[in-house]
Amino acid sequence: MIRDLKDPRADAVIRRHERYWRNEPDARELFQLQQASPLVDTANPHTLEPPPPLDMKKYATDTARSYDENGLLTDDLFRMLGTGITSEALVGCRIVVRAGTHWAEPCFTDWHQLDGYRVQDSLWYQRLLENTQRAVEAVGSDTYPFCCMAFRGAVDMAEAMMKGGRLIDAIIDHPQELKDLLARITDITIETALAHAPLLPMYDGGQFNSYGIWTPGRTVTFTVDGACLFSPACYEEFFLPCDIRLCEALETPFVHTHAAARQHFSAWTEISNLGMQCVIDQAYLPEGRNLPIGPQLPDLLSEFETIRERKSLMLYGFWDESMIDLSGHDLPPGGCAITGMVEDLDAIRRRYLPHKGS
Repeated sequence: MIRDLKDPRADAVIRRHERYWRNEPDARELFQLQQASPLVDTANPHTLEPPPPLDMKKYATDTARSYDENGLLTDDLFRMLGTGITSEALVGCRIVVRAGTHWAEPCFTDWHQLDGYRVQDSLWYQRLLENTQRAVEAVGSDTYPFCCMAFRGAVDMAEAMMKGGRLIDAIIDHPQELKDLLARITDITIETALAHAPLLPMYDGGQFNSYGIWTPGRTVTFTVDGACLFSPACYEEFFLPCDIRLCEALETPFVHTHAAARQHFSAWTEISNLGMQCVIDQAYLPEGRNLPIGPQLPDLLSEFETIRERKSLMLYGFWDESMIDLSGHDLPPGGCAITGMVEDLDAIRRRYLPHKGS
C-alpha cells in the first residue's frame, strides 16, 4: 500500500496521470471502482451553514489515521483532502441537505442583485480560504494531495438561482439581462478560483482535481449539468463564453458533463486545455437492479472516439465486464479513465487491476 506522496512509488502514479492527461499511450485505462449501492435518503434534512474554523489538531490526527488505514489511492486515482464549499452559496443560494445530497434553493430577486456584490465579503468565501490555509498548515504541503475547488459552471449557477423554467424564459424574454448576470456569476467564480488555487500545494508542477487526477498546472473543476436543456446554438450564445473564460483563468480546468448534453461535446472538446468527464447515467435501485437513463455507452462510442482524438476522457457509469471490454475495444486505454459502480467489485478488480495495492 502506498501511504502518501512521500512514498517513492507515488511518482510512478503521477507519471501515469500525466500520460493520461496528455492522452498518450498506456498499457491500460485508469480505474476507480466502487461497490454499487442505491442512493439513501438524508436521515436529518437540514440547511447547510458555512463551515466553522477548522480544528487543525483534530484535522491532522484524522488525516494521518485515514491515510494509515486506507492509503493514498483508490484503485488508480488519488484519495484527496478537500476544504471546498458548495459554490451556489457564493451567489446567495441557501443550501439544503436532503434526499441524499445537497440542493440549492433559488435566490433570484432581480437582474441587478449581483451588481455591487463582493464575494470576498461572503462568510462562505472567507471560510473556504481560511480553512484551506489551516488544513495545509496542519498537515504540511508535501505529504497528502489536496483537491481543487469544485464549482458549478455558469449554466448550473444560474439554474440554481432561478430554476430551469425561469432560466429558459429569461433566454427569450431577457437575453441581455441574462448575459450580464452570467458574466457576473463567472466573475465571482473566477475570483474565488484564483484566490483558492494558489493556497493549494503544487506537487511536481501540478495539482489534483476533485476527481482524483493529478493535472499539470493549476486546476479547477466545474459542472454543466443544466447544459442538457439547451440547443448548441443557444448554449454557444449564452453559456459557452462563460466556460471559456473560466478555462482561460487556470492551466488545466476539468468539466463534469452528462451524456444527455452530448450535443455540446464538440464545443467543449474545442477548448484545448479543458479535461472532460462524462457521466453515463444510470439509477441503481434499492432492490439491487440497475436502470439505464438516457444514452448509454454503445450509443456514445463514436462521439467518445472523436473526443479522444483531441484529449483524454473520464467516464463514469455502471460497469460490467462487457461494458469495460467494449470501451477498451473502441477507445485506446491511454487517456481513458473508467470510474463508477460495479456489482461484483472483487471480480472486476481481479481481472482489470491485478496489481491493486502494489
